[in-house]
Amino acid sequence: MNATGTGRPRDPRIDTDVLAVTRAMLVESGWEQLSMRAIATRSGVSRASITRRWPSKAHLVLDAILGATPDLTPFEGTDREGWIRWVVTGSAELFSRPEVRAATPGLLAAIRDHDDLRTALWRGFSGPSTQLFGSEEGPGEASTATAVLVLAAGAALFTSLIAVEDDTPELRAKILELLMPVARSESEKL
Repeated sequence: MNATGTGRPRDPRIDTDVLAVTRAMLVESGWEQLSMRAIATRSGVSRASITRRWPSKAHLVLDAILGATPDLTPFEGTDREGWIRWVVTGSAELFSRPEVRAATPGLLAAIRDHDDLRTALWRGFSGPSTQLFGSEEGPGEASTATAVLVLAAGAALFTSLIAVEDDTPELRAKILELLMPVARSESEKL
């Protein structure tokens, strides 16, 4: 989500420091109290340096909690079952992180108001991972992978914010059990 442009090279330490401060401040004070000015002050950089990289608080927070690109290493060399397992467990792990829990309510509202950010987030993170699910199976598999991703991430989001008391390893195992039949290809189902 980090914007790049022309001009002199960027100091990567600024990005690292600002992203770390953003995560820490989310946990300490939450989305509502977080501001670009406060992040700049605590990071020891100018607000202009931050706004050149991230046009809004939502852009900055997304980059801080998710990174600029998805980490696909958990999917490397895995089969469909491993893919589903990682989507379920990875989603649960993501939404259980303190900085993500602190950011999510405000971030959801902000994403609603930034269609460009929402689109980039969905395409940037869902596209590469769903392609790994069934690229050799055909076009119908893309919609299956998207559905599994939506179900797993949606369940993790819901349990992290609403059904907190039920956010247990047993529930995640049940979700995994319900989604595992999708791992079989169409030819195996016949």
